[in-house]
Amino acid sequence: MRFDIMKKIYEKIPEKIKFVLGPVLVKVMVYNPVFKETYNELKQFDQMDEMAQEKIQLNKLKEVLVYANQHVPYYMKLFQEVRFDPNQMASFNDIEKIPLLTKEKAIDVGEMLYSEEDIEYYTAYTGGSSGKSLKCLSDKMSYYKERAFFSHFLAPLGYDQRESRTVTFRGLSKGHEYYFSPVKADIAISPFRLFKEECFEDIFKLILDFQVDFITGYASAISYFAKQCQKRGKNIQLKGVVFTSENWSVEDQFLVEHTFGCKAVSCYGHTERAVFAAIYDGECVFNKLYGYTELIPTDIENEFQIACTGFLSKKMPLIRYVTDDVIQVTAEGRYKLIGHKKSEVLLIGKNGAPIFKGALTLHMAETQKVKTYQYVQNEVGKAELHIVQDEALSERELRKIQDYIESRCEELLEVEIRIVSEVKRTPRGKYIWAICNVI
Repeated sequence: MRFDIMKKIYEKIPEKIKFVLGPVLVKVMVYNPVFKETYNELKQFDQMDEMAQEKIQLNKLKEVLVYANQHVPYYMKLFQEVRFDPNQMASFNDIEKIPLLTKEKAIDVGEMLYSEEDIEYYTAYTGGSSGKSLKCLSDKMSYYKERAFFSHFLAPLGYDQRESRTVTFRGLSKGHEYYFSPVKADIAISPFRLFKEECFEDIFKLILDFQVDFITGYASAISYFAKQCQKRGKNIQLKGVVFTSENWSVEDQFLVEHTFGCKAVSCYGHTERAVFAAIYDGECVFNKLYGYTELIPTDIENEFQIACTGFLSKKMPLIRYVTDDVIQVTAEGRYKLIGHKKSEVLLIGKNGAPIFKGALTLHMAETQKVKTYQYVQNEVGKAELHIVQDEALSERELRKIQDYIESRCEELLEVEIRIVSEVKRTPRGKYIWAICNVI
């Protein structure tokens, strides 16, 4: 079944009917040929030795570069300027002839990064939590590939795409108490709803009745749920917990593992879909079939920025794309993901609940007119969103941003939008996502 048809089916039908049709719609994913091919390739790849794996990864990298040279205007010109011929590529080191691609450069290049081929795609936007948002185009078939990587990542913990059920604490509930995705057998619950004391019993019952196997989402929300379960004497046995999108601590891991009797792991990825890593026991391992990852030295000893070249999508290839995240290499040679910042900035909701970056980033088209934005909080439960415009936002666009924030916050945080000429930065001139003056 086509991606767009599948999406329309589960977006429009009532939630109760989705529950009934869930087992049927899961098969749309499981029996999709792209999902099956990707998942089987991952299983076979696991059985290979390192030399065989690197040979396959090099071939995939070369394929991306050859394709970009033939179909993507930006790379056609760039490769000619630096005299790089992907057809002659013999080792991973050859890619170093190509300049690194920053997010700022990708934004400036714009449509020159898009393939000239007619490929079905979907659009997503980075949250702009490090500055301006980037518009990302991904092949529609990459949705199935992405799901295969996630399923393979959780398989060691007993995850089965045909049977396993998940609850996700992140994002929006889309105007409802929860949002059910039958294709993924997943219930999405807004962290803000979770932070409301009066909602806990309903949320717990929903999770219990749904017979959840895994909880995924923001570490702050999952940890808060675990604390509430302990406080109220509630018990749910899970197969696993997955932290995503936020930094998390050893204390978070211990809390959820002790509360739910399972392993807590994490995965690393981003909206741009150019890198995927599994994080077990604090060690970050990049998936070689998802893309090729380089570590670029920073001015801090044993710290490296992540640069990645993705394999999943052709519509907007990202080659040597530098993320905002960093890796520390330990004395034993293990990779430890640090993330955007070594300590998470947060805001405080009306009931004292911490609100982290992931819950308030703006993944929406209107941010294309925003140069940068910053939250400023001087009172518990209230904050201002300071926006520096690249282009003038209309009243309608400002209202959409306001509605987006309100739909996320569930009345726990009042946010007033202000247009400003600049946002505050650190003494060294670095961007700050939020300034909280009430902690």
